[in-house]
Amino acid sequence: MKSLKYIFILLFLGALMNSCVDEILTEYPGNIIIYGSTFINLHGSETNDSNARMYAFSGSSSTDLSSMSGEDWTYELWVKADSDVLVGDRDAESGLTAGGASISERRNNFELYLINDDDADFAIKYGRLNEDNDLQTAFMQSDQSAINLFFNEWFHIAISRSSTDGIAKFYINGTLIDSSSDSLWIQPVNDAWLDFNYMYRGSNMNFFNGSMENIRVSKVDRYPNEFTPDINTPYELDEHTLLQLNLDRHLTSFDPPTDFDKIEILGTYEYYIKVHKDYTSWESEIIDEYPVTGY
Repeated sequence: MKSLKYIFILLFLGALMNSCVDEILTEYPGNIIIYGSTFINLHGSETNDSNARMYAFSGSSSTDLSSMSGEDWTYELWVKADSDVLVGDRDAESGLTAGGASISERRNNFELYLINDDDADFAIKYGRLNEDNDLQTAFMQSDQSAINLFFNEWFHIAISRSSTDGIAKFYINGTLIDSSSDSLWIQPVNDAWLDFNYMYRGSNMNFFNGSMENIRVSKVDRYPNEFTPDINTPYELDEHTLLQLNLDRHLTSFDPPTDFDKIEILGTYEYYIKVHKDYTSWESEIIDEYPVTGY
């Protein structure tokens, strides 16, 4: 009898294990998530902490920003602003007095920063800077356009100019916000650095809180006409690409000091760009999330 009892127990355990195997094979115990590219999340502050910044160096070399022509160029990137980001005064004379978070700037050249918008969370102001004092000599801004920008949503910014037609252009999400054929939009050829997530006006200020991805600086006008950008389609690397940051967390340790990482750089630009580990994080965009069953 005891042997028969043990046989029944073994048969029951075997059946139970078999049913568990069948369940695992037919139903995934959770959601299947597909991720897109990895982007950098910048945690700035209102203090003058130099570690909360990212910039591309320029030093009179054929492999840095000083190699760019003043008449043919494109600067572009994808941006997502957090709800606690600084939003500035659209009527202020420059980024210095506006108080809006800086997306990017090139000293004595241009500045891109957030301003207030009556029917959106914010707008973008693109200012041409005086070569001597960083005050605006001209500007284009998106608050009166049909493009409305909101917190926690990706948007694409591009500024470009072509020597062929002499027109400088300001795009958001591929839509032309403003343009000008005035020669003042020709950029000075100098060694000013290209800054991201802050601006420098005697000290570091107006740090950006939010995310950035797919940064590219080109030696040509990439966008003579309106276009449709796609954040999930990486830029094609070509001979016109000076600097490209896909921001896919391909990092190299920076030693010394050990609290910095170098970001992977594509293009002809040969200097490093570093990020401070305490002021940045890396996140993956969720493209799709499948339900538990059906596999």
